[in-house]
Amino acid sequence: MTRKIYYSKKTDMLLFLTVTLLFAAVCIGVLAMPKVSVDGARSGLMYSFGVLIPSLFPFMFLSNFEVEYGISSKVGRVLAPFTEKVLYLPSEAGVTVLLSLIGGFPVGAVGTSALYKQGKITEKQAQRMLCFCVNSGPAFLISVVGAELYDSELIGIILLTAQILSSLIIGIVLGLFARKKEPLQKSVRNAQNKIEFAPAFIISAKNACAATVNLCALVVLFSSFSSIFLTALKIDGDSLIGIIIKSVLEVTDGCNCISDAHLPIYFTSLAVGWSGICVHFQIFAAVENFKVNKTSFVLARIFNGTLSAALTFAATLFVVIDNEVFSNFVESESYFSSSSFYGSLALFISSILFLIFMNTYIRGLLNHDKCIQE
Repeated sequence: MTRKIYYSKKTDMLLFLTVTLLFAAVCIGVLAMPKVSVDGARSGLMYSFGVLIPSLFPFMFLSNFEVEYGISSKVGRVLAPFTEKVLYLPSEAGVTVLLSLIGGFPVGAVGTSALYKQGKITEKQAQRMLCFCVNSGPAFLISVVGAELYDSELIGIILLTAQILSSLIIGIVLGLFARKKEPLQKSVRNAQNKIEFAPAFIISAKNACAATVNLCALVVLFSSFSSIFLTALKIDGDSLIGIIIKSVLEVTDGCNCISDAHLPIYFTSLAVGWSGICVHFQIFAAVENFKVNKTSFVLARIFNGTLSAALTFAATLFVVIDNEVFSNFVESESYFSSSSFYGSLALFISSILFLIFMNTYIRGLLNHDKCIQE
């Protein structure tokens, strides 16, 4: 059967041509500006190994494990009054919502995907959760943005609090609308039985490894391509337009530039709430078993950023921040220590080896079970 090259729908054809042109432009950029591309990729690698892996990997494992082992069902009963009556979600989703608020950007998506796979939530509920279960964690906001970029953990706490409140407000509002359209029930699909501790631990580690590898790959690509894009257009990364572009594309670069430009912290809150197209791609990559309503997702990110910025601005009216904080910035590369870099590099390589081993091991178990059944 011959594969069709051209698409019948005009919108699909337009998308195909757009992606093809962007692909050609990136190819030309990589060939014409190899040093810029390498420097951008190196920056993405440093951030991935220095910040992302050590801060997010444990939470991604926990987000998978709480669903696979059935913790979400047990602990979810404690959170049930808030989850069911306020967010209008099944009680099993409570732990995932909690982890999404403190775990980091991909954690909520990974947990939501696991809940849907287990048959604990419907597709509409999963789509709704993605609109407010995408948040930066305290490891990034307090340790990196607050303590390192602004030399003030208080700023990090303000940013984290604003983001949590903004996400909860969005979740509550969406829950109110959902009450009129859909009943509160579990998925009509048959939920999988609870897995024993050892298999649940192994499967969760495997899924966390895969999510970590995908996350780091996207960060490196976006860091390299954004550097080429800004250089090709001759846009200064420290200018206002450069800061906007970096914030739209990748949240870390955006936060670095905003702090270096001494802009008010509610601009940082806006960038974190939007989270960057790179993070959006990470979310889409983490969710493969149900269709994502991308329009609703993007609108939710815009609203999240706007509301987070407003809450941060309101906080600055009541909380006194030392002016010295905004005059003594640490260099944006300062939070990459050699120990964290090489330790995370070792963990990254181990994750890849673990994925290769576990894929072989799990296939062997499945084949063994089939033989026994036959």
